[in-house]
Amino acid sequence: MPRTIRLFFSCLFLLSLPISASAQPAQLRLKLDPLIEEALQNNPEILAAKKRGEVFKEKVPQSWALEDPMLGLGIVNLPTNFSFRDEDMTMKEISISQKIPFPGKRPLMREMAEKEAEAVSTEIDDRANRVIKEVKTTYFDLSHVYRAKEVTQRNKQIFETLSKIAETRYATGEGIQQDVLKAHVEISRMADDLIMLDQKRVALEAKLNSLLNRVGDVSMGEPEDLMFKSFAFTLDELQKMALDSNPTLKAMKTMIEAKEKAHGLARLDYYPDFTFKFAYGQRDNGPEMNRRDMLTGMVEMTIPLFFESKQSRKVAETLADIQTLQAQYRAMKNEVFYMIASMASMLQRTERQLELYKTGIIPQASMQIKSALSAYTVNKIDFMTLLDSQMTLYRYELEYHGALTEYEKNLSSLEATVGKRFLR
Repeated sequence: MPRTIRLFFSCLFLLSLPISASAQPAQLRLKLDPLIEEALQNNPEILAAKKRGEVFKEKVPQSWALEDPMLGLGIVNLPTNFSFRDEDMTMKEISISQKIPFPGKRPLMREMAEKEAEAVSTEIDDRANRVIKEVKTTYFDLSHVYRAKEVTQRNKQIFETLSKIAETRYATGEGIQQDVLKAHVEISRMADDLIMLDQKRVALEAKLNSLLNRVGDVSMGEPEDLMFKSFAFTLDELQKMALDSNPTLKAMKTMIEAKEKAHGLARLDYYPDFTFKFAYGQRDNGPEMNRRDMLTGMVEMTIPLFFESKQSRKVAETLADIQTLQAQYRAMKNEVFYMIASMASMLQRTERQLELYKTGIIPQASMQIKSALSAYTVNKIDFMTLLDSQMTLYRYELEYHGALTEYEKNLSSLEATVGKRFLR
């Protein structure tokens, strides 16, 4: 039995290895914060949002600028014989005119454009939040793939050792062939799992490269181990924070303010706009007299004669816009509050689940498999019971890493919804 005893202690050694034993040094690991900074600098969606913000900023000075002045050139009172000397009022005239809106309109035009530009600028924060969430989600999924590979490889080694124990016992007549075959099936299944995990790793690295706008197939490396850190919060604090930080809510509030400026501008349309005109007329001298040149000044104004069908309808339209946006804001606020409450509840549930796995389920399952292995060597339990115990531990280890990944992903979603990165 010496060989069986050696295999038994080898299996105990493998069981004693930590759950997340990575061979790569920590300083060479892929870190999350540099990836986020790179994404903020290079992601095409964020760059497009920044350019869109620049477009609306350039509209601000245009919005309240005066219309271009009009330069006029003409001939006044020219007789049909085309003589510039026969008639006293025949002139060659040059004029310039300028339209001036009613006082108060231009400041409202500027303020409305500034609010619209401010609302569009929040798109940059919204895009940045979404990209950060996607980077984090992909990073955490990639980390889980590496951790799942570690657990699967370690358990595959344990099953290979168990398989050798079963083969030794079968060769000595103490075991059955079914035990050997069952162990081989589980080893083959884990080998298939490792192939699938490698394929998933390649896909996640490609997605991360696209988020960072990297050209070509750039190798990522192994992410850092996820360490569980609880996040202390209250639902009321998160909801109040979202009112100030959520980009969508901020944009809608700013657009309401812009529509209020538009409503004020529509009310000023009841008042006339003015056009100031100045003209200089040059007259030729006649046969018997010298003629002086002429100056002309004029003020024109619009008459809001059809205010019932035009100005009043514009006022009603802008008021309806405000009421529509206010209703949409309330609906969005309720949706954001619901999402925060839902994600906060999931975080609390996952936190309790992680604590249960870490302090109860996995330690108890590890003790059970060690006890089962000892019992198997003295024929107190069959091989299938031992195998089932090891598979249970394997499943719990994967579930723990999966729950830890989901916790971090849910926290990233909560950050994106609130509109602020949390410090833990």
